Amino acid sequence: MNDIISQPIEYTDEIIDSHYRLVIAAAKRTRQIMEGHPPVQAWPYHKETTIGLAEVLEKKIPVLIGAPAVLAEHKHREALRAARKQEEYLHSPRGYARESAEAIQADLGHYQEEPSSYSGDPGEGAEEESYDDKEI
Repeated sequence: MNDIISQPIEYTDEIIDSHYRLVIAAAKRTRQIMEGHPPVQAWPYHKETTIGLAEVLEKKIPVLIGAPAVLAEHKHREALRAARKQEEYLHSPRGYARESAEAIQADLGHYQEEPSSYSGDPGEGAEEESYDDKEI
């Protein structure tokens, strides 16, 4: 079985300086792959997590640390905020009805009475029942 996860992970300080940073870098790369970014090369692995870990261990992707990492993360979050604002702007109703006119007319039809059935006197035409005639 050719699985990188079941084997002990060996790395040097040239690749990455701690287990924690290795896990964080592999998780971020895995998220990128799951969002649709293609792997750097063809791997014999099938799972995105294994591919992400292999790319970090093989130094196929750059791992930023310190101030450059903070700056890159800040730029990424700003780009996400801008994209979210653009999406909200494009999908806002801008005062227009979201439903079609036919659906609105159908809803209003339930609340409107027919002009021919309304005679003007609310008591006219209604049969009065006495309480003595009803069974309890």
